[in-house]
Amino acid sequence: MTQHFIKLGEGYGDVYELITLIDSMPNRVKHLLAFHTHKHGQDVTSIAAILHPTSIGHFQPVYICLEGIPKPKEGQSNVRYDAFKAVSEKIDVNIIELDVQSSTTYYDEELFYQQLIAVLRLNHLLPPI
Repeated sequence: MTQHFIKLGEGYGDVYELITLIDSMPNRVKHLLAFHTHKHGQDVTSIAAILHPTSIGHFQPVYICLEGIPKPKEGQSNVRYDAFKAVSEKIDVNIIELDVQSSTTYYDEELFYQQLIAVLRLNHLLPPI
């Protein structure tokens, strides 16, 4: 089985693209994730969706909007995170929240994704290869 992160981007349009993907294929969504981190002096969040593997090729994508949303704070509205939360409630899949290091901690962004895959496997959110 091949597992890869597919980066959509950091902007508003990218977040809404991820939400549209989730909303249009609710039966493929296995887990929804929020990775919280501290980057350039700000608390930010990446949102992601792990889909079930494809039947042909056994490819398991993890779509991610990397570190583009301010970390949600208790009692404060965050439009993009609230939209992600709304779609999670609509398809009845809980958001799993994890604190991780920033992608800028790593020399290469691919190393960051490899570390996240390892964390997800250790937490049984992704199956072993």
